[in-house]
Amino acid sequence: MPKTTLTLSEPVAKTLKIYTAQTKSSLRAQSQVVEDALIEFFERHNVKIEA
Repeated sequence: MPKTTLTLSEPVAKTLKIYTAQTKSSLRAQSQVVEDALIEFFERHNVKIEA
């Protein structure tokens, strides 16, 4: 899987960390949380994800 680097504001990064720890029981799942959020964002904006 390709990797990318993101720069997040401190409040968003903190929220991501807290949400991931509470819902996934592991901070390693942050990538999955971000990917799920991006998929949802693209679907709401009718952007096709190339396979």
